[in-house]
Amino acid sequence: MLSYQHEYHAGNHADILKHTCLLAILRSLRKKDKPFTVIDCHAGAGRFRLDDERLVKTGEAKEGIEALLTQDAAGMPPALQDYVSVEENYHTLGLYAGSPEIERFCMRDGDALHLTEKHPSALQSLRTNVRFPLLTADGEQNCPVRADVREGDSYATLKALCPPPVRRGLVLIDPSYEDAEDYVRAREAVETVITKWNTAVIALWFPLLVRRKNETAQLLSALEDFAKLQAVPKETMRCTVTVRNPEETTEAAGPHLYGSGMFIVNPPWKLREEMEAVAGYMEGKLRR
Repeated sequence: MLSYQHEYHAGNHADILKHTCLLAILRSLRKKDKPFTVIDCHAGAGRFRLDDERLVKTGEAKEGIEALLTQDAAGMPPALQDYVSVEENYHTLGLYAGSPEIERFCMRDGDALHLTEKHPSALQSLRTNVRFPLLTADGEQNCPVRADVREGDSYATLKALCPPPVRRGLVLIDPSYEDAEDYVRAREAVETVITKWNTAVIALWFPLLVRRKNETAQLLSALEDFAKLQAVPKETMRCTVTVRNPEETTEAAGPHLYGSGMFIVNPPWKLREEMEAVAGYMEGKLRR
């Protein structure tokens, strides 16, 4: 929905979980010389200013990425160390790198990156931001791939792009889940990719909300069943992080999100173990 603005939430615990998982999958894809395709269905602006008044107002980045960056990286799980090493380069300039920036960071010549965004202001920012050089520990670096930025409905675009010419790759789906219909559309999107591009790694982010427990349970159960019933059954995994006591999360309390999770189809080798370690660390350091 167009009312959602990620500028209020960039760099929160949900982004940390999602982007750490995203980077781990991309690192796995890079291990082979063969090219890969990435389709990011809800790309957002790509980069965010940490001093944006909307982000300052919610305090979510302060409780998320900024709190994480105060920790000793040597004590973090390896996948989280990799993620922090990327974000540190942006943080020094007061920026937070969203999913398109992390994807661009991992792109190589011959790879393909498709970014879809519907919100007008986010789309305008995204088109500007993908033209900037990447920020690395060694300074600015040009991305070898030109991102294909598309405006419009994420799910219609996803359906049109599947299967891509290069069939190794990843689909990232992370809608706002502002209403019950988002859960239905997310399920249909994952099922579409499984049907049309069955070798893709599919990464679906989902929120943990007290008022949406039934929708979340139905979504995950339906996708697990769908994956198992394929001619060649697909492996799936879940990873969740809880940062608040759900019993203390009420409408009156303000923040409704008590945690979030990732649902993965065709997870790369060792991803489950890597993300379990990340989730455990995050709950130990970021839970309130």
